[in-house]
Amino acid sequence: MKNKNELKTIMRTHKEQTKCMGLPIFLGYDDNNQPLIVDLAKVGNILVGGATGQGKTNLLHVFAKSIYYAPKKVFEGCFVIYIDPKGMDGNRPYFDTYLTTMEEIREALEMLCDNIKKLMSNPNLSFPPKMVLIDDFDYLVMYKKEFMDMLVYIAERGHLVGVHLIAASIPVSWKVFSGRLKANMPTRICFRITDKSQSRLVLDTPDATLLSQQDEMFFSYNLKLTRLQTINVVDDNGE
Repeated sequence: MKNKNELKTIMRTHKEQTKCMGLPIFLGYDDNNQPLIVDLAKVGNILVGGATGQGKTNLLHVFAKSIYYAPKKVFEGCFVIYIDPKGMDGNRPYFDTYLTTMEEIREALEMLCDNIKKLMSNPNLSFPPKMVLIDDFDYLVMYKKEFMDMLVYIAERGHLVGVHLIAASIPVSWKVFSGRLKANMPTRICFRITDKSQSRLVLDTPDATLLSQQDEMFFSYNLKLTRLQTINVVDDNGE
């Protein structure tokens, strides 16, 4: 496990690499102990699954904090929305908006859908790019079907106009990881999980059952599976 304060150093050490990216996010260290930083604007929406306590919430904080430590043009140009229906993650300096109640979450998602429609119908309009992080999104989609409909719409069309969705859930079932949602979120991350069928729901392979450590995960993008170890930032209050 790397030191939790290391993210700032990682992002600034690799600023030549990240300054060419639209939305650089740090994922973790690979088997050769090399940091993997990807451009969210290129890899697209990310669907995250795994068992309880394996690191999904921490990873969402890593993504938000990556933007916080990214080059100035990225930090000032991106709006980070963090949605936490359980209300347990806590607000942080690296969130621009932190939402917890169903009412405010619904209003925010409806506004995002409306903004996407306006941007797609009028190319002369412009809004700053947005990174939408949703923890425990199963709480939303199991609460009312309209939440799944909005997430699918955002996943399907948002990336075309600069709205990028990252959604994480502990319960891994077909009701949560629906075919409609998965079809629009081809980039996947899965932490350790014991059930091969649940691993397949997230990654389309049983490989997540092979993971052995907390904060260890598989990153699936463009038909390539990469094993990574991320860092802990949840207990770090930021700057």
